[in-house]
Amino acid sequence: MSGIGFPEGAHIVLGQAPIVGAGAPFVGDYISCKNAHKVWCVILYNQADANPITFGVNEATAVLPAGAVPIVATMPIWSNLACGTSDLLVRQANAATYASGAGIATKMIIFQVDPSILSAGFDCIAVRSDTNIAAAQYVAYFYVIEPRYAAPVAQIPSYIID
Repeated sequence: MSGIGFPEGAHIVLGQAPIVGAGAPFVGDYISCKNAHKVWCVILYNQADANPITFGVNEATAVLPAGAVPIVATMPIWSNLACGTSDLLVRQANAATYASGAGIATKMIIFQVDPSILSAGFDCIAVRSDTNIAAAQYVAYFYVIEPRYAAPVAQIPSYIID
């Protein structure tokens, strides 16, 4: 049996409620990683056409965001490009971005962010798309955060404020 308690050992924060694409890239909500040991950015994406979407993670100095730029360091990535027929996550090569592939399907992409890879002075992150998301497509994501220090749920520090 695992020693990880849930949600004490894996706090979940919504980064982007399900939205329909607007023919433009998007950036979701930022979280602070000051009290995070690791963060998994879990992207759920309903791809309705054959155009691949490239996702990545931004870093910023505040959740407002302030000074937001793409993370250029590589990080572990997993994907499931056919959630309707499989529950298998496939480990991808470490990278700073990931393209969703051309298949029409519901997809899941996970970036694992260790706050130690963030640039000096940066401690906030948010998921982004680098390509346009068409109007017929939906995207949502959430963060699974391994707190730096375990605590009862009521005492876990907020990740949506600095």
